Amino acid sequence: MITRLDRLPTAVRHSLIYASALAFSKALALIMVPVATHFLTPADYGRLDVLQTLADLLSIVIGMGLAETLFRFAGSADDDQERRRASANIFGLALCLGVVALLAGQLLAGVISGWLPGNVAETEARLILASLSMVGTILVPLAWLRMQGNPWRYFIGTAGRVALQVSIAVPLLFLGFGVTGVLCATLISATLLCLWLIRTQWLDTGISFEFTRFKAYSAYGGPLIFVGISGFILGSFDRWILADAVGTAEMAQYALAAKFGLITAVLIQPFDLWWHPRRFSCLKEKHGPQRCAKIATLGVAIAILSALLIAAAGPAMVRWMTPQSYHDSITYIPWLAALAAVHNANATLGFGAMSESTTVRPAMIDGFAAAIALLLYLILIPLYQAWGAITATSIALTLRLCATYWVSQKSLALPYRPRRLILMGASGLICMTLIPTEPLSLNVVLHSIGLIACFISSCILLGTLPIPQRSVRLLQRFIGR
Repeated sequence: MITRLDRLPTAVRHSLIYASALAFSKALALIMVPVATHFLTPADYGRLDVLQTLADLLSIVIGMGLAETLFRFAGSADDDQERRRASANIFGLALCLGVVALLAGQLLAGVISGWLPGNVAETEARLILASLSMVGTILVPLAWLRMQGNPWRYFIGTAGRVALQVSIAVPLLFLGFGVTGVLCATLISATLLCLWLIRTQWLDTGISFEFTRFKAYSAYGGPLIFVGISGFILGSFDRWILADAVGTAEMAQYALAAKFGLITAVLIQPFDLWWHPRRFSCLKEKHGPQRCAKIATLGVAIAILSALLIAAAGPAMVRWMTPQSYHDSITYIPWLAALAAVHNANATLGFGAMSESTTVRPAMIDGFAAAIALLLYLILIPLYQAWGAITATSIALTLRLCATYWVSQKSLALPYRPRRLILMGASGLICMTLIPTEPLSLNVVLHSIGLIACFISSCILLGTLPIPQRSVRLLQRFIGR
């Protein structure tokens, strides 16, 4: 199997390994869905989701855009020595932030638990905050492994962590530890992964604390905190407002749909894991702008296709994996999958803005979009509950995508073909609207396959999905007959 992989092009081979890591990790996470929904009541599941959304928010602050900072400064370095020096210093900054986050989190755990909706216990807050303090020291070494073209170690780190987490969480749930058991499993697995990655980074690049460099790194990564917080508001904060408006039990339906909808991002990630660390170096190559535009357009097509696949498969997965009390979540899945695709397209098409020496412009755009979303959440969620949240997020993400594209083209004019992008997006939206959510049957399967095939055909006709030359020759022979 490994010998066959070695024969493939590097980009394809690495993407397949990243995809395997993600598939393995998410398969184990999906195994946890029926286990968790069996042992946790909807109210407990909603409380766990509140803690997970807290993790989404604080991981942005603690991570401080360090992975993107690494891609920017190490990726654009002129030689390998400077690349490793930048990596060592960014990792040193990550360690400093981790220590501060650990101390601050434990001191403020009681205040934070009282502030959160859903009656979160202080012990639960302490466990999740301790896990979050290791975000930077995990993200930076994993990003470095991607830059170095070392996907197998990335596979071991990410898949191994999830396997360990599940193997600890499941027995603790059986023993009746509930939400606390899940959080203990998260902390133990994060600690072991963090220790392994610290050793790996130390042996490869060392760890440096050149504080004069931290200023430049902070100028680039600091605004990304606001980008991330805005992303949190656009992607997770609606669930906090829902929990306050309708209670954690009702919010759990939306949270479960979001979990399945966001599998869209998992399907896209193999492409992102391969492409994002290479964007800056690719730009310097011959015909770099043309290649960057072509690959980014392909990334948008992959995002839409991934959303369609989840919209088609998600309802059947929910019916198969969860009790009847969670099946109301099915109706939200296609639209949350579509929003995940829009979110990813924004990151893919926003390369121009990320190529500057600072990330103030993306931060301003995301902050504006988050403000719009927050205002609409407060107006629409009390009136329309989950559908109000989906409508508000759709408006804000669409405006953000348009603004990001415009600003990125002003910063770095890449030769995109806007009409193709618009037609491809319209085709995906039409297919998404027509995807059936009824119980699984032959008619539903054929209907879904037909719509997905229609989208793929439209991408091929628009030239956004490449056709292998062998397939072209076979088609020509068939037509010739």
